[in-house]
Amino acid sequence: MPTGVPSPENELLQALTLLVARWSSPNVQRSVAQSAGVTVDAGDVSALYILGLHGPLRAGDLADAMHISRPTVSKQLARLERAGMITRESDPNDGRATIVALSAEGASAHRRLLAQGIRMMRHALRDVSRADATALAAQVADLVARLGVTDSPGDSAGDLPRSYPERRSEEDQS
Repeated sequence: MPTGVPSPENELLQALTLLVARWSSPNVQRSVAQSAGVTVDAGDVSALYILGLHGPLRAGDLADAMHISRPTVSKQLARLERAGMITRESDPNDGRATIVALSAEGASAHRRLLAQGIRMMRHALRDVSRADATALAAQVADLVARLGVTDSPGDSAGDLPRSYPERRSEEDQS
């Protein structure tokens, strides 16, 4: 029976939803890129992050890692290639596939984007102790693992259960 008091799960879900929506919004990505001195389309920033995080990837694996369609990633890669941010070469294991990697300019852009993101985190955590910030980072990483979310190319939410068991609060169990 609901008590009118929001559950921690509900509050966490709402906070994470807002965080993801805000961070991935074109306005925020554009602002991060501009502050970092990276001149790419706001929608292409995440491709730079993923390629910088994982290294060279097949174009299809990049699409999977970004949770977007192959035609969409193809358009992004064309823009990034024109901007000099990526290189492409044939996959030595499959001549039909293309391996995409950051160029020297793309790697520099990735480092600047990360530095700007870290500055944003430092600003957001400015009133939080180092110990609490470290604990928060560990808890978020643990939550990501518990939800079955991966950041590996080719992985998807397909391994997540279709439904989760109902968790009752201690009040509900008495």
